[in-house]
Amino acid sequence: MKKVLLDTNILSYFLKGNVELAKRFQQYSRYHQRLTFSLLTYYEIKSGLLYRDARKLMAQFEQLAT
Repeated sequence: MKKVLLDTNILSYFLKGNVELAKRFQQYSRYHQRLTFSLLTYYEIKSGLLYRDARKLMAQFEQLAT
């Protein structure tokens, strides 16, 4: 399986609990240790979560990003 670069929308849907994306992420994780996304995407997600004061999602995202 090739590596993919995830964009902000895909990560947003995942953090919102999209079941289909969760399944796809599990499939991806069988072949790759980490998800791949850009620094720009990282800051877009963080900015959105900070704006919404979404602390639980922020913690999940930080865990995902490390």
